[in-house]
Amino acid sequence: MSSKTPTPTHTLIRQRLRILFLHTRFPFPLIGGDRIKAYHLLKHLAQYHDVTLLTFHHRGSAPPEKTQALEELGINVISLPLNPIKAGIRCITHALNDLPIEIMFYNHPEYKQALQDLVKEKHFDVAMGFFMRAGEYLRELPMKKVLIAEDCRVLYEHRSLVATKMSAVHQKFIRWWELRKLLAYEPKMMNDFDITTFVTMEDINAAKAMNADIQYRLLTNGVVTDHVAQYVPQEERRDIIFTGKLDVWANTMMVHKIATEILPRIHKRLPHVKFHIVGGYPPKSILKLQSEHILVHGNVPDVRKYMRNAAVFVHPHSGASGIQNKVLEAMATGCSIVTTTTGIQGIPAWHDREVMIAHNYDEMADYACKLLEDVELRTRISERAMKLVGEKFSWEIINEQLDGIIDELFPPKPFSSHGYGLSDDIEANKLTQSILNQDLPLSSQQQYKPPKKR
Repeated sequence: MSSKTPTPTHTLIRQRLRILFLHTRFPFPLIGGDRIKAYHLLKHLAQYHDVTLLTFHHRGSAPPEKTQALEELGINVISLPLNPIKAGIRCITHALNDLPIEIMFYNHPEYKQALQDLVKEKHFDVAMGFFMRAGEYLRELPMKKVLIAEDCRVLYEHRSLVATKMSAVHQKFIRWWELRKLLAYEPKMMNDFDITTFVTMEDINAAKAMNADIQYRLLTNGVVTDHVAQYVPQEERRDIIFTGKLDVWANTMMVHKIATEILPRIHKRLPHVKFHIVGGYPPKSILKLQSEHILVHGNVPDVRKYMRNAAVFVHPHSGASGIQNKVLEAMATGCSIVTTTTGIQGIPAWHDREVMIAHNYDEMADYACKLLEDVELRTRISERAMKLVGEKFSWEIINEQLDGIIDELFPPKPFSSHGYGLSDDIEANKLTQSILNQDLPLSSQQQYKPPKKR
């Protein structure tokens, strides 16, 4: 019996990179979309690369337990304190320069110096900036750069300006002023990055309309989807809920809309229903709403516990751009959702299938009442929503998107199971050495496909 020479099998090897990740908010604890997404991206990157995080910590130095939570993931953490009052004064005194307010607020000389020192010391392969305000620091660095822009700020500010009532003269003027600066700033600053990512195609198309020469990629938002074991049956759920970082102006406004416009309409049909407000840093204006039927749960360790026990997530969203993380979280926990057309942007959900989409306060209250009254309707809506987020918005899917972006900048290397490369022995030695230096193989199921050029 003649023996056959085994056919060599080939795989692709990812390089272990030195990655610099810039953020302007400390990504722990997991309160607010800007912290949650950055945390999960960093967690994934640190599994396969050497990651250094440079970030601010608002209102003083970062407590050791916060830093430790990130260091336990294998991340090298450098944080600097940011005084919001001083940052606000800096915005006022520099109001006439070209930088938008949201960029100027985080423009800090000590952060710049820390960045320069890190770049000299570490010799990074690639730098990533989370939001434009972090990306501003990276613009002149001589290395490959990724801007994780999240949402198109011009689109966000334009919609927010339109949504702001004429009676709010001060707020409307600030948004007009910021939009004016962003129109000049945003399309220009993206030229300094190899790749710019957004969370929705709507944001990408808005950015393309301003600057079509950029390499845009989709890096959407994710959510933890392993809630099945903790799922609370719809028969046991009660009341309505809103969650979020409560000191954010848009969230504060939504809470007041629910309390003053939607809840009274619900009480005409269902007077026993309570409104649970859950999230971090509730301002005095929200704390004052507490009553027999309005309960404020501030700075809780895990908002998902409250979502799992609520029947309906009410979300009177208007304006803005990007994806609402709070909606994804509600869907993942089996909490039925009443939202608006802008509240569901970037999420391929349909009215009366995965969510209920309202166009005014009367509709929002009516849909909430129908869901509260009809357990079968809630079950149908919530099960389809849970299925959708599991298929489209798990962190595994977002991690694959991130890996694809890195692969585009640093293409994986071919390697043969026989120990030689696809060309000759010299190349084989290089590849073998790269493995010894902790370069990383792709999984056997995954074939590398470079992202299509848009």
